[in-house]
Amino acid sequence: MEIKHITHTAYDITYHFTFIPKYRKRKLVGNIKKRLDGMIRFCAQINNFEIVELNIQPDHIHLLLGAKPTYSPSRIMQLIKGGTSKKLRELFPSLEEAVWANSFWSEGYFVGTVGHRNLSSVIKYVQDQ
Repeated sequence: MEIKHITHTAYDITYHFTFIPKYRKRKLVGNIKKRLDGMIRFCAQINNFEIVELNIQPDHIHLLLGAKPTYSPSRIMQLIKGGTSKKLRELFPSLEEAVWANSFWSEGYFVGTVGHRNLSSVIKYVQDQ
């Protein structure tokens, strides 16, 4: 990552997010995984987030993401989880039975910040999951 600039601000912010489907159901496989990967990358593109690393496991996701300081971690998760939940349930109606709820994702998530010194070790950790 490199230092970026917006009006009157220089920044270098990388977040490590981990989030899960409701009840940690192992549904992030096959076509669902493929579509979800594309949706997360599209969300990042339209919001000018930088995906450093993305690893989708059957029951959880690790995402290293760079964002402007105008985006809080909760707003980033709202954009990613909100959009993907609705679209996944539209594209895969069978998921409705699997999650038994109005949202595909569990309510919570993990977020941590990653500095330059830790970035390569966190990238390796996410890749090795």
